[in-house]
Amino acid sequence: MDKGHFNYERAQTLLDGSEGGESLLKAVEALRKAANDGHAAAANTFGTMLHHGRGVHQDLAAARAYYHQAAETGLPAARFNLGFMLVRGLGGEKDEVRARTLFLLAAEDGELDAITHVGAMMMTGAGGPQDFDSALGWWARGADLGDSRCAFNLGIAHAGGHAGDVNFVAAWHWFKQAERFGNEGAAVELARLEIVMSEEEQAAAIACNSR
Repeated sequence: MDKGHFNYERAQTLLDGSEGGESLLKAVEALRKAANDGHAAAANTFGTMLHHGRGVHQDLAAARAYYHQAAETGLPAARFNLGFMLVRGLGGEKDEVRARTLFLLAAEDGELDAITHVGAMMMTGAGGPQDFDSALGWWARGADLGDSRCAFNLGIAHAGGHAGDVNFVAAWHWFKQAERFGNEGAAVELARLEIVMSEEEQAAAIACNSR
């Protein structure tokens, strides 16, 4: 076992049993050593420690650098984390174009946070062309994987006509899915929809949902 992997495993063991204190500090130091030895997952995790100031002083520029190191290896979570820094301008300049590319790469590997974000960027045209169909496709993929945000976004898109014509029945279906997945805002949107839906639309939505 190389030093990087050894230190990463040691850090994970310390973190699993740690609520803070000396164990957390030892875990952070082990992660730092593993990251500096080229361990991608360690670099990503150490980046999150720096990002959120857990066990170490918050340093957004350093967090971004470690995310970059891990993202260069193709690690999906690191690609998302670096994209998040870039789209928000955290730890350096804002770069929506590069962020969208990173989100897309991570989404292609099934990273749910990336799927949600790349769909949003495609829907709004941030960082590249506006592409409603691709945005809806990514959110549908995320919803199929059980992501409540993607299901909720699909509800908003159908209710607002971003998926073509306004379709309250489809919107109701996706808000109901989001509610099942634990999205707290879905119940509010369902109540709003039921006010404006016709009796026929409500019946169709319930029938569709019972299949």
